[in-house]
Amino acid sequence: VVQQTSSIIFIIPYFGQWPFWMPFFIESCRWNKDVNWLLLGDCAELTNLPQNVRHRKISFSDYCAFISSRLGYSFAPERAYKLCDLKPALGFIHADDVAGYDYWGFSDLDLVYGDLRGYFTEEKLSKYDFFSMHERRVAGHLCVMRNERKWTELFMRIPNYQCRVQDAKNHALDEGAFTRLFLWRKNFPLPLFNLLGFFNPFRNIIWLKVF
Repeated sequence: VVQQTSSIIFIIPYFGQWPFWMPFFIESCRWNKDVNWLLLGDCAELTNLPQNVRHRKISFSDYCAFISSRLGYSFAPERAYKLCDLKPALGFIHADDVAGYDYWGFSDLDLVYGDLRGYFTEEKLSKYDFFSMHERRVAGHLCVMRNERKWTELFMRIPNYQCRVQDAKNHALDEGAFTRLFLWRKNFPLPLFNLLGFFNPFRNIIWLKVF
């Protein structure tokens, strides 16, 4: 049995009101005691949190100001849903929070986690740098990547990222545009899709499979 040593943290901004299933989400985090979560937002204070879950209270305007300071340009959307476009950048934005962790990830609250370490085994973590819970795209609901500069800054290679992230419209950058960095022409017939993969330096160091 390979001992688990790689550390993982998920960064999840969320504003408004916690969903009614939040106790189930938190309980599933509690059972994954060697994985960590940082929740950020203006929702009500959470009680009885396990040691591996932190909740940092911050207003939406203050959080947008913090994002702007980290990105170096203005980010001031009217709706919090726009934060989905920032998921690939969360490791860069929250560099201080992910410091010291081997992996960081983004996730959603409409999940009840199973045994995450049963999936993110040390063997997989030592072999792959990037994990998505979908076979043909980056999954916005759960994605994990190695905490190295080339991964935390990879979002900068999304075409026209600054313009698209500043636009009020949601561009699904977390799943659509981010996916295209890893999977070229993913809707091509499988033989041609696989052939193109040989020319993509990211294809051999990512793991795209469901649980």
